[in-house]
Amino acid sequence: MPAGEKDWGKSLRADIIAGTTTALVGIPQAMGFALVAGISPIYGLYTAAFSTAIGSLLTGSTYLKVMLSNVLAVSIFSVLAPVPETDVPATLFVLTILVGAFQLGFGLLRAGSLTRFISNAVLTGFVTGAALLIVLGQLGNLTGYELPRDAIQILAMLDLIRHAGDIQPEALAVGLLTIALVLGFRRVPHLRSVALLLPIVIATLLVPAVFPGVALVGDISTIPAGLPAPVIPDLALIPGLLVPALALAIIGLVMAVGVTEAIPEPDGTIADVNRDFTGQGVTNILASFLQCAPASGSLSATALNVAAGAETRAANLISGALVGVVVVLAGPLAEQIPLPALAGILILIGIELIYQPHEIVCIWKYSRPGRWAMLATFISTQVLPLQYSIYVGVLLSLAIYLVTSTREASVVRLVPVGGGMFREEPAPGRLVDDTLTVLSISGSVYFATLRAIERSLPSPEGAEGAVVILALRGRVEAGTGLFRMLERYARRVTAGGNRLILAEVDPRFLAGLVETGAAAEIGRDNIFFATPVVWESLMEAIRAAEAGA
Repeated sequence: MPAGEKDWGKSLRADIIAGTTTALVGIPQAMGFALVAGISPIYGLYTAAFSTAIGSLLTGSTYLKVMLSNVLAVSIFSVLAPVPETDVPATLFVLTILVGAFQLGFGLLRAGSLTRFISNAVLTGFVTGAALLIVLGQLGNLTGYELPRDAIQILAMLDLIRHAGDIQPEALAVGLLTIALVLGFRRVPHLRSVALLLPIVIATLLVPAVFPGVALVGDISTIPAGLPAPVIPDLALIPGLLVPALALAIIGLVMAVGVTEAIPEPDGTIADVNRDFTGQGVTNILASFLQCAPASGSLSATALNVAAGAETRAANLISGALVGVVVVLAGPLAEQIPLPALAGILILIGIELIYQPHEIVCIWKYSRPGRWAMLATFISTQVLPLQYSIYVGVLLSLAIYLVTSTREASVVRLVPVGGGMFREEPAPGRLVDDTLTVLSISGSVYFATLRAIERSLPSPEGAEGAVVILALRGRVEAGTGLFRMLERYARRVTAGGNRLILAEVDPRFLAGLVETGAAAEIGRDNIFFATPVVWESLMEAIRAAEAGA
């Protein structure tokens, strides 16, 4: 085979294996996440078929698997909880098309960079809180005791403890057996790919003979054979769903960015997150007409896709197609699946999401603002509808950014050590007579940090013959606030017969100084332009100051 030519036969074989693996794992996950979302398991299966297949063709990432994820499922539940049961399907489909529209809009506006303003601490608190909600929300199905649908799930768990005598031993036995089988099969290399599916099959075969009274999927929903008939979402429901749909879109996109950054492309590059946004948006818009739930990129499913050997985006296309085939050929058989078995798998998934002690400990030890943001976001997931918790997280992330950048903004002293190099020291509190002081601004420069920067400048009061050089390399779009601050400082410095020199000044920055009048106060002879050579302009300014020019 010529060098560089791809072995398409080998890739197809690898993609078929990977697609089959993710389909087998995804079928019980899709049904389980649908239960978490409070919707019929059939909508989870439709999403696993159509959204995964369509997303494989439209997203920028080769491996990204678009599906109903665990965090999205909990969020959807909090949106649909107050909706009458008969109106849930219509509301779900409108929610899907709205989420898609927002995702598409984010992609077209190239808003991918904005997700960096959601801190890792906030995201950790949010995911941990959502995972705990999954665990708490499935205790009813695991034990056979119907829990109250409290807004605060921890109160529902307390209700379960008070009614421990009403727990059905048969249901609990099926759920715990399922968990034990999953853990056992994961230890067998050849069975890992079916470690979620096989326990479901075993529990389904076992329950009619041993535990005939255990609740089944068919007790809460009908699973028809065949693919769904197209529906037209009821657009009249849009106004009441705009705010939660935006929250779901943000949640989905943040998760997708995490996938894109964690799992690079086959050539080692990072996929275009904005193309991922538009691809997921169009996927959800199209899938809403096919009775699908909102979907986004899933880190665990994508990681499994790669681990299973996927080489191209065909793996996800095959995975979606296989789920569709299963729905067509064996949909009604899913009605025989015991609810405690699905609950056991979901609880196991939730516990694995919660169990990230290293990440939590690192945030707690090394970031004081992050520590409290993580804790506050976690608490908000337990006491607020989850779709609103992401807004709490976004606001906390912005607050962390503002507080941290404001604290870090200061002025430092540059002490020449020879060879054009400098040692950083804290800026002096006051200028000294007949002494040259070289300064530079450390940290971000914007309106919120100007006061901290101005306080860091050494006071010129009482000094005579002192010279201050302030290096401004890289400061281009500083805003009029910085120009006014420099004008005020120049006036204070020159009032006592001292001198202020600006070095490393960009021509665009000078234009702002001129237009605001700050350049006139400083003096054009005291402004030295930046060059492509770092600190060349600063060295020129130092020589001019030492020569008294």
